Amino acid sequence: MKTESTGKAAGSHCDGKVEAVSGNHLTTTCAEGNEHHYTVATDAKVSCDGEASQASDLKVGSTIRMTMCQDDANRVIGIDCGQHIPELVSP
Repeated sequence: MKTESTGKAAGSHCDGKVEAVSGNHLTTTCAEGNEHHYTVATDAKVSCDGEASQASDLKVGSTIRMTMCQDDANRVIGIDCGQHIPELVSP
């Protein structure tokens, strides 16, 4: 599956829990427990605990905040994971 550049404007943010990462395919579950499938752009900006990373470094069970492409709600152009995002850390 071909992915576009992140040159497209960023759209909304979406939080979820990582269920699987395979290549540029990401599967998450939302707070309601529903499974969602996304394509990660090849040039997506990924950070884990504030450090530059790659989608393949994401661990199953991690809570993430995704930035979605404005033109394609199923394409992720950014992923943040880790303790530096207070609202994603369980109380």
